[in-house]
Amino acid sequence: MLRELTIRNLAVLEEAKVAFAAGLNVLTGETGAGKSIVIDALLLVRGARVQADLIRTGAETASVEAVFEVPPSGPVAAVLDEAGHAPADGQLVIKRELSRSGRHRVFVNDSAATVGLLERLGDVLVEIHGQHEHQRLMEPARQLDLLDRFADCEEARLRLGERWRQWDTARSELARIRDEAREGARKEELYRWELSEIDAVQLRDGEEDELRGERRRLQNAERIYAGLQEVMDLLQEDAQAAGARLGRAASLLRDLSRFDPDVGAPIEALEGAQAYVEDAVARARALRDRAVMDPDRLRLVDERLDAISGIKRKYGETAAAVSAYREEIARALDRIERHDAIVEETQAEVARASEAASRQGRELSETRAEAAPRLERLIQRELRTLGMDHARFRVALRREVAGAEDLASGPDGWRLGARGAESAEFLLSANPGEELKPLAKVVSGGELSRTMLAIKTILAASEDVPSMVFDEVDAGIGGRVADAVGHKLRQTAAGRQVLCVTHLAPIAAYAEHHLLVDKRVAKGATKTTVTALDAGGQVEEIARMLGGERITDASRRHARELLKAARSGE
Repeated sequence: MLRELTIRNLAVLEEAKVAFAAGLNVLTGETGAGKSIVIDALLLVRGARVQADLIRTGAETASVEAVFEVPPSGPVAAVLDEAGHAPADGQLVIKRELSRSGRHRVFVNDSAATVGLLERLGDVLVEIHGQHEHQRLMEPARQLDLLDRFADCEEARLRLGERWRQWDTARSELARIRDEAREGARKEELYRWELSEIDAVQLRDGEEDELRGERRRLQNAERIYAGLQEVMDLLQEDAQAAGARLGRAASLLRDLSRFDPDVGAPIEALEGAQAYVEDAVARARALRDRAVMDPDRLRLVDERLDAISGIKRKYGETAAAVSAYREEIARALDRIERHDAIVEETQAEVARASEAASRQGRELSETRAEAAPRLERLIQRELRTLGMDHARFRVALRREVAGAEDLASGPDGWRLGARGAESAEFLLSANPGEELKPLAKVVSGGELSRTMLAIKTILAASEDVPSMVFDEVDAGIGGRVADAVGHKLRQTAAGRQVLCVTHLAPIAAYAEHHLLVDKRVAKGATKTTVTALDAGGQVEEIARMLGGERITDASRRHARELLKAARSGE
């Protein structure tokens, strides 16, 4: 429930802190005073798009801060938990900061958040019914949503949507397989040739690098042989070779050590060096013996490299790419060979998905068909309590016969979509002798407002949203009808919070918490304030609404009578 709304520099409102209460909260004020600013502020809290002209003239920034009282569990807590936020001591604080620079910011419980989170929270915190909602109410898609909410079959519709998508996916896959088969028949011979060509080469990962190394060795075998022989000569085989010199040095030190034992210290190091030289000579000899010219082997290596280059040029830049392509065409060939079996399997999958979707669709259709007359009776009864004594209301369920490519629902063969087999359209006849017409063709704004209020009254019991806002609900009505609307709003506010913007005194008389929006011009600047009225202030405001600028004793008496009647009618 909304507890407090703080607004700064929004439109003509410089600063206001508005407290709200449970039950029916009414906002009144002269035309143009700025009552819509409160609605605009709540829309911003719900994540509405920021308009540049919302920031007060002369200010660089504006802000809206809303404090909600929220339970520890439920839809709000679930959204917060999913987003990594949590209500503090049962409170949720949403703040929206606006800037002329365009750098707007969002905070949830003092932590930075996104507009997307505000939209999700808004759906479970505040429901706003204004002119935009009236327009949405005229859309058949919205009317079907309302019927499903009343019938408590929204979850069933979600399940149907999932089943329908499974059927549609399976059907698309079947069409793709059939198209693939036609294309595959043309490519089968090519695939077999490519597969045999790749398999003939038997390309191994890393083989090309090994062959290139071997070719370098074969091409330079003479040079390698001669170089290694020279290394052996330098190390051991020549008279002046390093090995011979190391041996003579060790012998000389051994002879001298007879005279001074310390002279023999380097002998061990020299002998170690001599062992290393001998090892190097042995390795060089082995490499030299391997370095032989082999023209036949060189030719085979070149031929193999040419074959590898040809395969890579046609099927992939690397051995891994060639292997991947081979697997791809092997799978394609397997699918071509198994086409009939695959088609049979997919047809069975389509049939299973079709049956599941059709069964779910039939259940949903039965629920809607049972709920539609009940909704008609309840709304018609509400409309009569709202002064539309002769109103007739119908929920028209319409279906289309399925075509060859559609999913039929049930034995009647109706087309079934993700939202079900039927569309819904609300029809209204407001006066005797008038035919039932779609709401979109209802000319009277008052009739449309009352129809919307009647629908919301019926659906309020199933609504989880703790706060509901009604703007322009009094359009085109007055007198006895206004009193009926006020009474209905008070009923709707039982057990929840309702905010209503109104110009009509009979509606305002039902307020449990009355807020006055007042606009004044001072020093060339326009300022709007929002004030909670006490009992006396409420009498004065309702008297103004009844009598205009000049409040008389008669208008005050009338105001008190309205308030007394509203309280006695609870």
